[in-house]
Amino acid sequence: MKSICVTLLLALSLAAHAQSFKELNNNRGDNAFISNWIHPMIRFTSVSPKYTESYSGFTVNLSVHKNDYEKFSWRYDFENPTLGDLIFLLFNIKEMDGRKTEQAFGSGFLGWHQTYLNVVATDRLLVGPGLSFGDYIFASKREDDSKGARILDPAGYFLHVGPAVKASYVITNSMWVDAFATYDIGFQVGKPSAEYKAIKGYPNPGFLNIGGKIHHAKLRMFGGVRLTQLLDSGENKDGGTRLDVSVGYMMGNR
Repeated sequence: MKSICVTLLLALSLAAHAQSFKELNNNRGDNAFISNWIHPMIRFTSVSPKYTESYSGFTVNLSVHKNDYEKFSWRYDFENPTLGDLIFLLFNIKEMDGRKTEQAFGSGFLGWHQTYLNVVATDRLLVGPGLSFGDYIFASKREDDSKGARILDPAGYFLHVGPAVKASYVITNSMWVDAFATYDIGFQVGKPSAEYKAIKGYPNPGFLNIGGKIHHAKLRMFGGVRLTQLLDSGENKDGGTRLDVSVGYMMGNR
């Protein structure tokens, strides 16, 4: 009985040891965690404003990732959702029925960047604080008392910077998950249009991002979700939520 228990403990120990970032090999024999850095995807996006009508639909996009599982190594994520948003609008102009001019919630030319430093790095767990930076475009057109529909604050083109954190965990010898959160502080550097009614001294908004991905090394597939929330501390108390649900393929760099 004692020998059986020892054998079981050794087997469990070996199985646990095999589940590590180093063992996440894809179907080509490369480490999927560090070699698959371009992620084309099919995406469902839903924008839910506080004061105007929601809209949603399918599109495509891609993201770029640089991963490393060593302690104190840097990791980097980048995506610009503008391409996918434009494709969505082109194929849904009739169905949008003017709503695209009433609500905008996405990025500009720079896109969304995050960089992290692995401060916790074990065989199965990575945790890294970091920095988020890039740009946002946000605008909401709605009724302004008796003056008709106008774009009200917070609105415009915003550069942003803020803290970020990301954790990754190996759940099997072929799968791992990521979870992340950022809080982006926006700084308005451009006004939306002539219909915009500015309020002098209006506070810049914040943008909260939370999300996660699950990856399969052998299939080189992933699924992910990201929720982006506008945080308005000004008198208009606006709000908007952008939900992106994605399924894609992990392409390698060799």
